[in-house]
Amino acid sequence: MKKILIPLLLVFLMSCAAPKMVAVNMPEDQFKKEHASAKLIELSESRTVYRQLNYAPGEGLYKFYYFKNGKLTLMDEGFLPHGQTTPVPTPEF
Repeated sequence: MKKILIPLLLVFLMSCAAPKMVAVNMPEDQFKKEHASAKLIELSESRTVYRQLNYAPGEGLYKFYYFKNGKLTLMDEGFLPHGQTTPVPTPEF
């Protein structure tokens, strides 16, 4: 019985920790539901930006999600301005 229970428990725990998928054109409401830990860091007429701590090893500290008209248009790790230690959202051009 223990031989079956332990693998099932591991599969269950791994599935709970799996990150939610993010895709271009994802609605902002869906993103907010699936990524409750993301923080709103910019709100302007042209875009909305959320920042979320990145748990993936070997990648940047944060992920930035950019929305225009309620749809996800870009995701990146922001950029690190000279002299700063934490990344900021990529500026609009």
